[in-house]
Amino acid sequence: MIKIKSKDITPENFLDYGKVVIFPETKPTSQGAHYKFWSDVASYGIEGETEIGICQVFKQVKNNFNGMERHLNTPEILIPIDAPFVLPLIKDKEPDQSVAAFKVNIGQAVIINPAVWHGACIPIGKKESSYFVIFRRGTPAADVHLKDMEEFEILDQ
Repeated sequence: MIKIKSKDITPENFLDYGKVVIFPETKPTSQGAHYKFWSDVASYGIEGETEIGICQVFKQVKNNFNGMERHLNTPEILIPIDAPFVLPLIKDKEPDQSVAAFKVNIGQAVIINPAVWHGACIPIGKKESSYFVIFRRGTPAADVHLKDMEEFEILDQ
């Protein structure tokens, strides 16, 4: 069985899969006595309406996976609600089909590119956690492609 160690996510190490949204270190676009606002921290394109869902995940004794999913017609945005999570993905470019796992903290978000294989997130530090899922409306019914694969385990959370 393949064993994968997760790594902290950065905009640079996530480039093959999509974009990372992190708190900016630049001057705010606008600010006042009660707020600061940063514009255009990240962008993505979706044709048509979007939908927002919530996924709740549960800590397992072992974090084993034997399949992933992808969406060909939409990026997928994941935003942790109540705990950090680990996101498993596959770099699906021939000949490299290696699995990677990234830690995403509260205050960060990820934009997974269309057609990138990914699995359900693993909660860090809690027995269960939730995260927002944003993609093209109707994706769960019309644009979920599944892939069976050799079982792998994510080691550290």
